[in-house]
Amino acid sequence: MSERKALYGAPPPETGRKTWDEEAIVQQARERAAQQKEAREMRFQRAPTPPDAQEIEMRRQRLNLDQDLNKVTLVPAGASAVGKRGRGAGYYCEACDLTFKDSLQWVDHLNSKQHLRATGQTETQERATLEDVRARLAWLRQKRDDANQGQMYDIKKRIAERQTIEEEERRLRREKRMQKKREKKALGRGSTGSEEDEIDDDRRAMEEMMGIWGFGSTKAK
Repeated sequence: MSERKALYGAPPPETGRKTWDEEAIVQQARERAAQQKEAREMRFQRAPTPPDAQEIEMRRQRLNLDQDLNKVTLVPAGASAVGKRGRGAGYYCEACDLTFKDSLQWVDHLNSKQHLRATGQTETQERATLEDVRARLAWLRQKRDDANQGQMYDIKKRIAERQTIEEEERRLRREKRMQKKREKKALGRGSTGSEEDEIDDDRRAMEEMMGIWGFGSTKAK
């Protein structure tokens, strides 16, 4: 008859009850606790920064949030379910494979640590030097001067156009008065009245050219 052995190779007691190796059980519990702790830390631990990561850079152009406005997009079935993972209806990020329902969430995501890591960027940025600041100020100054020059050109152009319109209006009024004078002459008015009308017409034309209004005529009614 073979000799009976209890757990972990220990011989059974004479009473026939099993005995346990307490040291082995404690060691297994410690190993299991260490594994669970390591797993928890790995879940919340940030992934190491890749060696080829670049520093965060300033955005060179404005975000076009209206590019998909009034457009029809085909999305997989169930894409509108709870959760942001995968392509769905809204703003989709290919780097992170996430979909956002509104522009506020989309902009916040683009500035988040998750998106920066997915696009190979770090959270640090290059410190601007004195030369960089001077170059930036010079660029802003040149931009302001160009805008002012364009505005001055628009003002001069509008003034010239207004002067042309006023000259054309004065010419039309003079022609209209000359036409009336010719019609009066054709009706046989006296020479004195015609001379006075001509003087009044010349005076009104001169007043309009000088910008004087409201004096009226000196001709007796």
